[in-house]
Amino acid sequence: MTTSAETADKQLLVALQKGLPLEPRPFARLSAPLGLTEAAVLEKVHALFASGVARRFGAVFDARSLGYESTLCATDLPTTTMEAAARRIVSHPGITHCYERDGHPNLWFTMTAPAGEVAREIERVAAALGAAQAVWSLPALRLFKIEAVFGKESEAAARPAAARATTPAAPLTEREQQVVRRLQADLAVTENPFGTIAAELAYDSAELLALLQRWQQSGIIRRIGLVLRHRQLGLSANSMCVWPVPPERIEAAGTSLARSPHVSHCYERPCFAAFPYNLYAMIHAPSREAAVALFEQLQGDAGLTNGRMLWSMREFKKASPIFFGAPPPTLEGPTPA
Repeated sequence: MTTSAETADKQLLVALQKGLPLEPRPFARLSAPLGLTEAAVLEKVHALFASGVARRFGAVFDARSLGYESTLCATDLPTTTMEAAARRIVSHPGITHCYERDGHPNLWFTMTAPAGEVAREIERVAAALGAAQAVWSLPALRLFKIEAVFGKESEAAARPAAARATTPAAPLTEREQQVVRRLQADLAVTENPFGTIAAELAYDSAELLALLQRWQQSGIIRRIGLVLRHRQLGLSANSMCVWPVPPERIEAAGTSLARSPHVSHCYERPCFAAFPYNLYAMIHAPSREAAVALFEQLQGDAGLTNGRMLWSMREFKKASPIFFGAPPPTLEGPTPA
């Protein structure tokens, strides 16, 4: 039987992930509806970091709104050279996630770079990998869901995904770029974290909060909150699920998948001859058996067939994007045999 304290803790965990209110005492605002004190909430957040459940406390930005582009990439490498090859590329700041997955292709990574530079950076990474096969770029054509919020029990209906920017983002001033750099690093878990940031950057607190509120309203900032390690929450099985879907059915199928609280990301992506799948969803479950059952349920509910589950075999990198940072380093190529 779940106690009221356990219920409050679960609700707090979800609220912390969804994002803090942009005001001087954000933790106090979160605590009141849950019957908690500000001090108790701060103590619980510190405990989440101490236990390893919390990975980061900071801002999640929309790359496009900052003048960046991102894509998912895939290639095939021999398993015997996989680890060495991955080590050669993970220093690239544009690579935020890099995994070995079962099946083919077997190496998957993300790439984020300033608009117009993604293709060049992928070429540099491909050279460093020494991949015999092509490195495929699979950008999101349509976003159905992006919400890595764990601990929710249900989701009544899929919410429309935020509209993607279709015009070049307005350039930020150097002073505003400093704010982005600071917010993508860890924030202090204190009563007034935004006041601390304002003092560091020589902003008036009200001026900084007004800027952050404008950015949140315009979509530059998705949220400022906790990023968790889902495995430490007991969600040890995660799989990238893919389906081949006719174009006329993909919107209905993507919307169906997005309803599930167990789906954190859902996209339409281009397909290619060797991998004819265009609908992607990331699912998370406490065990492999539970994940398979979830996959079958989601597939049935969405009226899909011929899907595949691509299991994470090895994680080589998992980080947040770095915007307005130093230029990417030189990547070493494979050592000649």
